[in-house]
Amino acid sequence: MNFFNVQDEFKKNPELNEEDLNHLREWISKQPHLPLVTDELLVLFFHSCFYRLEPTKVTIESYFTLRTHSPELFTKRDTDVKSVLEAFKTISFCALPESTPDDCKVIFIYAKRVEAELFVLADFIKALSMVIDMLLMTSGTFNGLIIIYDMKGFSLSHVGRLGINMMKKYVYFLQDGLPARLKAIHTINTAPFIDMITSMTKPFMKKELTEKLYYHSTTDPESIFKYIPKEIMPIEIGGSGQPLKNINEEENYRVDEQKRPGKPKTESDYFGVEGSFKTLNLD
Repeated sequence: MNFFNVQDEFKKNPELNEEDLNHLREWISKQPHLPLVTDELLVLFFHSCFYRLEPTKVTIESYFTLRTHSPELFTKRDTDVKSVLEAFKTISFCALPESTPDDCKVIFIYAKRVEAELFVLADFIKALSMVIDMLLMTSGTFNGLIIIYDMKGFSLSHVGRLGINMMKKYVYFLQDGLPARLKAIHTINTAPFIDMITSMTKPFMKKELTEKLYYHSTTDPESIFKYIPKEIMPIEIGGSGQPLKNINEEENYRVDEQKRPGKPKTESDYFGVEGSFKTLNLD
């Protein structure tokens, strides 16, 4: 699997220029609390903020602050870790093979095992962050990220396992610490008790995030196709795209870094060393 090339991003995005990147590099060099930020990650940050310098700096600060102070979410991100492996066995995170017509990538999330005791929110967030990072590393910039949650099998017992502090971190991750443009979050097969979940998260949500939330009930399952073409959606939910089984099998094709000639590449090569930053003292 190939990771994206920074030089290709200049061809893809006319707004991207070396002068602005140099400005950001210079700024980062004067921030002793920040780790080394790779050019790949810098391009993603800059694109996610629509090539505005000051918002990009804020996002970089938020990204590393969240990752530093939430080690339960952003360390030991490896499927060799039992809790992470269990998260992927319980919840499927499918990056759909095709983009939307306006170049948005779609991650479809559904439960493979519905027992509430198997659902651990911290591990779910960790697994999702790993999938998003892999998508960014392989695709480079794209117009927007769309997340679809399928609530089928989700019960009140699951709600009891959410936890207000972890939900707060999850909201901050989505709205402040994502090196991608979050376009929309759709929920299908929406359970009647969704209001309970919304009431937990709404106090932490910025208006911009609340405006990106869409709920589709079981009585109107076709409404999702007003936003996302039927052609790219899995057949299991009424689309005419690839079956989830095929998509999951495709996701198993990964590089084996231990067999790479020379030094194996790690996530840290692209996204910085995790869990070892200096304490951040932000104003």
